[in-house]
Amino acid sequence: MVVFRLVMVVLMPILLSIIFYILEKKTKWREVSYKKRQIIIGFAFGIIAYLSTDLDTSVRVVQFNVWTAAPLTAGLLFGGTAGVLAGVLGGIQCLIAELSGAASYGTLACALGTILAGFIGAACRKYMFDNKKSSCAYGLVIGMAVEVIHMLLIFITNMDDINTAFAVVRKYAIPMIVVNGISVVLAMLVISIMGKEKRKKQKEQKQITQTFSVALCICVMVAFAVTSIFTFVLQNKIGYRSANDLLRLNIQDVKADIMDASDRNLLEITHSIAEEIAASGICEEINSESDDATRESKRTILNEMLNKYQVTDINIIDENGIIILSTYKDFDLYYMGQDKGGQAEEFLCLLDEKEEYVQGYGPVDYSDEISRKYAGVALTDGGFVQVGYGAEQFQDSIAEEVQLAAQNRHIGQDGLVMICKEETLEIVSSPDFGISEEVFNSFSVDFDKDSAEEGEFFRIAGVLGNEMFCMYQKTEGYVIIGCLPVEEALFSRDISVCISIFMQIFVFSALFVLIYLLVKRIVVDNIHKINISLSKITSGDLNTKVDVRDNKEFASLSDDINYTVATLKDYIAEAAARIDKDLEFAKAIQLSALPRVFPPYPNRSDFDIYATMDTAKEVGGDFYDFYLLDNDKLGFLVADVSGKGIPAAMFMMTAKTIIKSYVEAGIEVNDVFTKVNEKLCESNEAGMFVTAWLGILDLTTGVLSYANAGHNFPLLRKKNGAFEYLKCRPNLFLAGMEGVKYQKNELQLQPGDEIYLYTDGVTEATNAQEELFGDDRLRDTLNKNPNEGVEMRLKTVKEDIDKFVGEADQFDDITMLSVKLKFYQNEDSIVTSPDMETTESVWAFIDSKTKKAGLSGKVTNRIQVVVDEIYSNILRYSEAEYATVSCILEEEIVKLVFRDNGMEYNPLEKEDPDTTLSIEERAIGGLGIYMVKNMAKDVSYEYVEGQNVLTVTFTLV
Repeated sequence: MVVFRLVMVVLMPILLSIIFYILEKKTKWREVSYKKRQIIIGFAFGIIAYLSTDLDTSVRVVQFNVWTAAPLTAGLLFGGTAGVLAGVLGGIQCLIAELSGAASYGTLACALGTILAGFIGAACRKYMFDNKKSSCAYGLVIGMAVEVIHMLLIFITNMDDINTAFAVVRKYAIPMIVVNGISVVLAMLVISIMGKEKRKKQKEQKQITQTFSVALCICVMVAFAVTSIFTFVLQNKIGYRSANDLLRLNIQDVKADIMDASDRNLLEITHSIAEEIAASGICEEINSESDDATRESKRTILNEMLNKYQVTDINIIDENGIIILSTYKDFDLYYMGQDKGGQAEEFLCLLDEKEEYVQGYGPVDYSDEISRKYAGVALTDGGFVQVGYGAEQFQDSIAEEVQLAAQNRHIGQDGLVMICKEETLEIVSSPDFGISEEVFNSFSVDFDKDSAEEGEFFRIAGVLGNEMFCMYQKTEGYVIIGCLPVEEALFSRDISVCISIFMQIFVFSALFVLIYLLVKRIVVDNIHKINISLSKITSGDLNTKVDVRDNKEFASLSDDINYTVATLKDYIAEAAARIDKDLEFAKAIQLSALPRVFPPYPNRSDFDIYATMDTAKEVGGDFYDFYLLDNDKLGFLVADVSGKGIPAAMFMMTAKTIIKSYVEAGIEVNDVFTKVNEKLCESNEAGMFVTAWLGILDLTTGVLSYANAGHNFPLLRKKNGAFEYLKCRPNLFLAGMEGVKYQKNELQLQPGDEIYLYTDGVTEATNAQEELFGDDRLRDTLNKNPNEGVEMRLKTVKEDIDKFVGEADQFDDITMLSVKLKFYQNEDSIVTSPDMETTESVWAFIDSKTKKAGLSGKVTNRIQVVVDEIYSNILRYSEAEYATVSCILEEEIVKLVFRDNGMEYNPLEKEDPDTTLSIEERAIGGLGIYMVKNMAKDVSYEYVEGQNVLTVTFTLV
């Protein structure tokens, strides 16, 4: 159940982050003011922090929680205000619980940690990440670091109960740090995935902050690892040394107590025996020369004392150090100093004014397998009495003292001392301390006094269910064993290492953030300022000044950059002046190669042509051209070379010359482009190309043959119609690829039709808002005044372009050409668009025909009158878009044929006027056709294929 609740609490910040992310992306949530959104998000995450505090896993000891994750997630993902508000709300709940007495252990620390989490998340987002979402790695580190601060706060707020505080931290630190970090990083990871934030496949250069943070993080981690390992090793050695010293000191104290009790007991017995010996007079009645009978009688008295005092042996030594009587017959007449440095020799000190002497428990001189403890008391008349007993005798005598020595001895808080018999390891210390025979037996299985060195420090499990540090020493037939719980012995090490690690994490994190912010503020931000200024400079704004003076180095760098830019401006100005002269000269050469005199053919009235080229600042690649071929064909061209500058201008001159040469050779337009393409592809190492539109108009038929090499579609206006784009499938641009075959298109033009050509500098003219003039705007401009002349039409387009562009610079040449067919004629006919301008052209056509035929003046005059009358009627009344006047000379007759596509009308049906009446009385109209009838031999009318056809026949005689 607890695990389920823990998982739910971990997931709650993640789920809430997903909800707010969806609201922001899928709904009108963004329309809510930023301040209100922050408050709502803060309250929501504050409630999550509040709910997270109800995860009690230790029965009123401490709360295992994830409440710092909610304010951290709010601050890092959604904004500082939300993080602070969530932290404060979560912290206040804990403070209320603390003040009401309903809090668990460490609640105050949790309250402070939750509040700090909100502020830390807000500060990191604002100052480290510039109010942007941080990476998941940073989220994990920050989440874990904040929980480390929480652990430190547990120590700080519980200084009076540091043991409990450490127990709590040791139990919950790692899971709480890990769980809080995971909760934060999962929230950030899920949002990143939902936002479809993908790593770029191409490896990009890292920013200074990224490189620095990685290097600094590595340094911090290495420093942390080194200091942590050093602290652990040092504290571990100190802990082991302290435990060793504590055990040794306590064992020595117990050993001293046992020896004191043993010495005191044996001396008391020895004094009592000495007093009885003195009172019995044995010493006076026996010496080294006494016979065996005397000795045996006196030995009986000593044996009675032996049994009385429960000792092992009693020896009487004279003033010469010789045993004159012993309970062991073999000891009689033994010299105590016989074995130099032996156990017996030590007692000779009683012959030199020493009153008493006690010897420690140990092997006797005559056998290593027998251990005794001896005491000696000097006799008044000289010599001394020596009394000895074995371990069993004196252990029984001092059992109570031994029990007290162990019972009153504590090692640390939970350590203990056990005293056992040396031979059997039978426990003899008091069981009241909690050591039962069963517990000791389980301990003695692992403890082997023969394999463990006496006085050496070792580790063993099995004492009271704990792992113990142990040490033992032998004394007086006992084994004194000191035990200290490992946990208690290393408590100082553990708490020192724990606090040291937490403090290091805190200090290193603070240093990391401080150094990161300093580098970001002093170095990175200033570099960004300089880069912004340099970006403006490299974009062409050489008036930008770099003014970063927070430090001497940046001030010097700013001055150097400004000086360099100033120098560069001088060089640029000087170079620009030279280049401008060269460009002006190049422009002059370029423009001189184009037809600039209009009208170009003053003696031709059958068409109008006009062209302009407004160059940009640089020399460009636009050009136009036109040619009058054999006096009956007009070729015209608009082209655009890729690129700009001198190379484009040179390529343009080459292309113009080649195209003109092939057009003037009289070949078809498609063949012109095919040959030009092959020629331009030769040695085109620069990879330049040309888009072009070429048309050849037959001035005798009105047929226009044209080809498009990847150029803009021209616009065509039919008589009395509107301009529309003349679209056809374009061919590949010139010089693009060898072997391209170009296609020819044909179009029948009628008098009054007009075609408009241009380059992309027209439609791609751009204003300050980065808007293009465009195809539709061009068409609308052309249709504003459809009846204006070709020259005025081009000027109108240029005026509209200038008005649209405004103050923006012209980046491309604007080239335009317009051709209007007014009429076309052949040997027998002239086709016109009936208007006053074409009247003279019709007269000129008829005049040339009559003169060429050598007609008499009488016939010529009649023909002129008829033509004037009929053509005038067509112009005024027919509403025809075009008309054809044919003059056919046959044997002794001349036929004038008038055709128009106006409304159907037969003038011959009109009644002839009554010429006998006065002008006032005569009906209006009909006089002109009446005159034609009278002048001509024959007049006929028919309506054929939508045309009025009037035929007038004259005789030549």
